[in-house]
Amino acid sequence: MMTSARVYPAVACAIAALLGAASAARAETVILNGSNVDKVAAIADVAPRMSWALWEYATGRFNNGGIGVSPGRSVLMRYSLASIPAGQRITHAEWIIPVLTTEGVEPRFYFWRVLGDWGPGVSHLYRSVFPQRVEWTRPGARGQSSDRATRPSEIVRVESLGDRVVNVTEDIEIWYTKSSPNNGWIITIEDPAVSVRFNGTPMTSPDNWKLRVTYEPE
Repeated sequence: MMTSARVYPAVACAIAALLGAASAARAETVILNGSNVDKVAAIADVAPRMSWALWEYATGRFNNGGIGVSPGRSVLMRYSLASIPAGQRITHAEWIIPVLTTEGVEPRFYFWRVLGDWGPGVSHLYRSVFPQRVEWTRPGARGQSSDRATRPSEIVRVESLGDRVVNVTEDIEIWYTKSSPNNGWIITIEDPAVSVRFNGTPMTSPDNWKLRVTYEPE
């Protein structure tokens, strides 16, 4: 006569814990920082042919100690994902953005996936000037569905200064699987009389600009 096996609660819990541990052991997390940023630019309508119009401390004068965004001034940034092994599934990704100061009422900034490739000589007017000059569809990479995605990846409301942690899993997955080319993000201000300044640049303060990606084998 055959009898059905009985699984006691304690045994079931132990099995579940072992399975959970095995699954967790397969997942790995890589932390990318500013040294993994292989393209970055700061573009501004007041300096339409400059690639590095960072924080304007006086009219027409820019310093390179920190990045600021405001109406008409945006930041382009791309991380290389080469350190993520092939054959993985992206399970979670967070971009940690260091906010130093803000101005304006209820400040917030937007970031969007960039659709058009950009490179040497990128500016408010051009997405590249070498080996040939290529204009943005709209100056400042503002052409939706051509220069940048139709909708923002996130709208970040700055309720306090310091690191703002943003879920970017969908973007990283799209780039990792090559569903869309990795042209990075553009950070913009869409509200009048608002500005946000970040703490350092990926080159001067690489540890301030972290991208944390968790993945596991497919």
